[in-house]
Amino acid sequence: MIDSHTKFFRASRAVLLLTVLAVVLTACGFKLRGAFNLPAELQKIYVVGGQGADLRDDLNEMLAFSAEVVSRTADADAILTINKEELDSRTLSVDSRGKVRESEIEYSVVYSLVMADGTVLLEKEGLLLTRDFIDDENDVIGRSNESDIIKRDLKRDAAQQILRRVQALNVNAILQEQR
Repeated sequence: MIDSHTKFFRASRAVLLLTVLAVVLTACGFKLRGAFNLPAELQKIYVVGGQGADLRDDLNEMLAFSAEVVSRTADADAILTINKEELDSRTLSVDSRGKVRESEIEYSVVYSLVMADGTVLLEKEGLLLTRDFIDDENDVIGRSNESDIIKRDLKRDAAQQILRRVQALNVNAILQEQR
């Protein structure tokens, strides 16, 4: 008898704790990463362009949380165009033997956003992201993997920053200004 009361008490306490935790998290403004509050006029977006599919795929995946990603321009409220993507690396420092010790990877993106009717919301805005990392001459495989991971992370970060910029748009003000 005592054993069933103890189990019930523990289960009740766990439910109460989870409820309190949920209330505290929602009260502080917590929301899951990936959800963007896009303007009401931008609920159907078509993403086009880019040399590789990584950035475009990341944008489509992140947009799916907040809007409908369409596969044709005819169905879109707005068209997000990746005009230019560039990935570059350079050496930051070398050791006494001339071997690379530290490198930097730069990722630049130029993008634009146009309404389906041709109204320009963002005209060729640029974004530049950089990351540096230490080259370990004793770990060639790890160095290569780290470089690939950093490049992938830069593309994800770029997608998030582009969507935050789109989220910050005051579409009504832009439409009023252009009329």
